Amino acid sequence: MEIAAILKDLSAKGQRVLAGFDFPNGYPAGFARPAGFQGPAWRAVWDGLDGLIRDGADNGNNRFEIAAALNKRISGRPFPFWGCPGHRQSATLSARKTHAYDEKHPERRHCETWLPRSQPCWKLYTTGSVGSQSLMGIPVLKALHDAPELAAQTLVWPFETGLGPPPHTRSWRIILAEVYPSILKIKAGKNEIKDAVQVETIARHLAARDARGELAGDLRGPDNLSTQARAVAEAEEGWILGAGTFD
Repeated sequence: MEIAAILKDLSAKGQRVLAGFDFPNGYPAGFARPAGFQGPAWRAVWDGLDGLIRDGADNGNNRFEIAAALNKRISGRPFPFWGCPGHRQSATLSARKTHAYDEKHPERRHCETWLPRSQPCWKLYTTGSVGSQSLMGIPVLKALHDAPELAAQTLVWPFETGLGPPPHTRSWRIILAEVYPSILKIKAGKNEIKDAVQVETIARHLAARDARGELAGDLRGPDNLSTQARAVAEAEEGWILGAGTFD
């Protein structure tokens, strides 16, 4: 995996790395158990999806089948996951949202309430959707975190660090975190690729905040975050770096 080689090389050079990934690293509270995943919530989801998702070298994958299977476990209907091409619809996966979310099955994570333009992780298809990226991306994060050459020096924020800076020890070199480039107002030039501009802009923005001593505050999350929401973020939902703290 190319990214693993990059992280290993940077670590070998004595550098510390904040690696950001633009998709939800967790799901709204209460997802893990109904989905059939056992263990500490965030890790149960990571391990569970890793055991279900197939991701071929040709980009072929089974994300729609897995979403339908998880819906069957959770509700027996096309809920909470939705969104797929018309020919991929089934009794437990629909092209459009057909059911309302509630307190038992929330549509959004706490961090997403700070970013109204963000898309819910249940939406798998069409404009702005991020659900497929999460289903496919979480197993990749697990592979990076557990890789023999990286495991001893890699932490996942905020699941393994808490909402706050990583511990002051020499053992860690790499922090895996969730980012949302659209948190910043970015306008690509005429001949520029928007996604590439977004990635470079968020990376430079985080580096600048680190240089000014502001990144530690971003890692702590909003000052007015409730104790309960903080606990849920650390145990299950995760947090988007900068949500509630970027100006």
